[in-house]
Amino acid sequence: MDSFHTASRFETRDSLGHFEQLATPIWVFDVDNHKIWWANAAGILFWEAPSLDDLLKRDFSTDSDMVRTRLRQIIGNGPGQKRIQDTWTLYPNDAPKNVILSFLPIIIEQDTNAVLIEVKQFVGSMVDAESLRILEATRASALMVSTFSADGELLAQNPAALCCYGPPRPGLSGNEMASRLKDPNVAEQLLETAINGKSLDLEQLVWTQNGSRVHRLLARRGRDPITGAFAVIISEEDVTKQNALRLQMQRLNAQLERKVEERTRRLDASEERYALATQSVAVWDWDIEQNHLYFSPSFLEALDLEPDTKIDTLVGENGEGLLQRILHPDDIESYLEELTRHLKEPDEPFSHEHRLKTGLGRYRWFHARGKAISGPDGRAARSVGILTDITERKELEASLLAAHRAEAIGQLSGGIAHDFNNLLTVILGNAELLEMADGSNHELIGAIKKAALRGADLTRHLLAYSCKQTLNPGPMALSQLITSIRKPLLANLGAGIEVEIKIPGGLWPVYADAAQVESAILHLASNARDAMPEGGKLKISCQNHLVTEAQPLPGGEHSLKPGEYVEILIRDTGEGMTPDTLNRACEPFFTTRKPGQTSGLGLSMVFGFAQQSGGGFALHSELGQGTSASLFLPRSLQNPEASKAPNLATPIPGNGENIHLLEDDRAVQSTLRSILESLNYRVTQSSDAASAMQVISQGPRPALILADIVLPGGESGLEFVDRLGGRFPEIKAVLMSGYMQDEATLEALSLRGHIFLQKPMNKARLSHILQTALENKT
Repeated sequence: MDSFHTASRFETRDSLGHFEQLATPIWVFDVDNHKIWWANAAGILFWEAPSLDDLLKRDFSTDSDMVRTRLRQIIGNGPGQKRIQDTWTLYPNDAPKNVILSFLPIIIEQDTNAVLIEVKQFVGSMVDAESLRILEATRASALMVSTFSADGELLAQNPAALCCYGPPRPGLSGNEMASRLKDPNVAEQLLETAINGKSLDLEQLVWTQNGSRVHRLLARRGRDPITGAFAVIISEEDVTKQNALRLQMQRLNAQLERKVEERTRRLDASEERYALATQSVAVWDWDIEQNHLYFSPSFLEALDLEPDTKIDTLVGENGEGLLQRILHPDDIESYLEELTRHLKEPDEPFSHEHRLKTGLGRYRWFHARGKAISGPDGRAARSVGILTDITERKELEASLLAAHRAEAIGQLSGGIAHDFNNLLTVILGNAELLEMADGSNHELIGAIKKAALRGADLTRHLLAYSCKQTLNPGPMALSQLITSIRKPLLANLGAGIEVEIKIPGGLWPVYADAAQVESAILHLASNARDAMPEGGKLKISCQNHLVTEAQPLPGGEHSLKPGEYVEILIRDTGEGMTPDTLNRACEPFFTTRKPGQTSGLGLSMVFGFAQQSGGGFALHSELGQGTSASLFLPRSLQNPEASKAPNLATPIPGNGENIHLLEDDRAVQSTLRSILESLNYRVTQSSDAASAMQVISQGPRPALILADIVLPGGESGLEFVDRLGGRFPEIKAVLMSGYMQDEATLEALSLRGHIFLQKPMNKARLSHILQTALENKT
């Protein structure tokens, strides 16, 4: 139609008279007002209108945003520019007509933007329905698709890519692909890889009409249907927000303490895998009226389904639809709510995160994003969109939440431990002093002491979960320890439970705190007993365990580092746990027992102790099949030394030595002074470092100073003892605290020749520590 090139402005409909007699359907569409402004006789016939007046009154307000965007992109080239040809599906009287249209941007009356449209060819009989649907899905999709020649020349792009990059730039030297990328060398890599028949998937910084963005680029080889030459198909997704989220999460990971260093490394590894591969993207096309689904091959691949998998309906009767088969039961309700809203509000995008069962029987997280295409009646007729695998992101969020939870509990427990242990020191100490008095009720005093010691255990268990308890690790033989606790273990389990213990020869020694290992085994055995109220069998076994690469541990949200370990396996024939209970079993204070029966800290203590010791903890359980608990402890490179433990039950009196007590808590100070005097020590006391230095300098020199680490005035007990040692090196020092100390602090105290005493302590332990220090047995 040569007359397309003769004018770009038509002020009146009469100026279009020379098109009237043409047999080709031609019409002018007013883009600003979104209506037909003029049509020739063939155009009126094409639109199946009785007359031109009837056609000019026709309502096109139900056209989707995609239609309006495509028309805006055409007029964006400017009036009178080169004609644009494109394939469209039009709906005269609701019946689809697939045609190739020629568009020429023009100006009509009152400087209104319009396009002169000519039907070039009917393609209904040339393209199958599936191809048309894929073409429509590609146009409607937010995924950007562009076709390039082997030299990088832009051959075609869908509306999303055109909106992002704009039309090809005339006179551009070099290739169009290189102009889009920050690094032009990547364009050569994309072209070379795709032309050689391979695919390339990467993230790059690109230059768009709205500035720089981060895109995921997927390059594959195709053919130009016009020339038959090899072409490069580039599909793109804007992942700027995901990229920023990754960077933010990496910054958060960097702030985590050393206790979660292994988890942070695992998260970083997942982040790197996510950056290299990103998430699988697939396309769907849902015919809502017929309730028929079309899935692209990538969609089926994302779900590990066979290419010939039969998918008829989205929501079917009697549970036969796709949703009922693969959607996680917990996600069905929220999915249907979003789907109902999507159908009622077709102009609003569909967005939902849910779990889908793959062909391998496992659930993975996906994010579905789609857009509805409305019919002439304004109701949603079709829904097209993409499915993105977000499983790794969900796992990262869960891991970070677990890390923050452990950190919060650690901060809370560490904060209360000092004051709580000071209170327990006063209670336990005064109970022992009261026990010394004539006519004391030893039964009541014993109950007080027992309650105070249980309070100390409760604090240690809470600190164990957050890896903040004080440990005293060393080489130990598990065979000897388990043999030594067999009698109290059997007494704790009761007569209705059969116990089998299997310790093989050649078992490696482990490096751990023997008291805490014993406590962990007893806790796990107690849990097993409670899971077998009618009796059953408990098996305790040990075996060497070699880890060559990071081993995820179920039920504990962590992994074993490569190394050598010994596994303590405790298996029962009890009730077992549901998946929900198993997922929460190691949470502090979580319990399925009745209120008052347990603190809910047993498993969380074992979990924290295992991690703090450099090992791990795993739970396996099925309802009705019993539970297996595995405690992994690191192998010791040294053999344990046989030594006879001193009897700490009997207090050792002093020989009248002078001891200076430095303690700022008045109640603790008074209690400890009374205990020290009952042990035949002469005692001076002070509440801060300045007073202590004055008393020691002016009075008789003490043989030993018993000082709290946390003191008022800015100077700690450790700093004061170091300063005191510079003036009076002969004075021995024992430092105490209600706070738990880590291994580094304990080692620093030992190197200085000091001994650490954890509050609360009983009279016997205090006396033994003082004797050790006075005899210089460090």
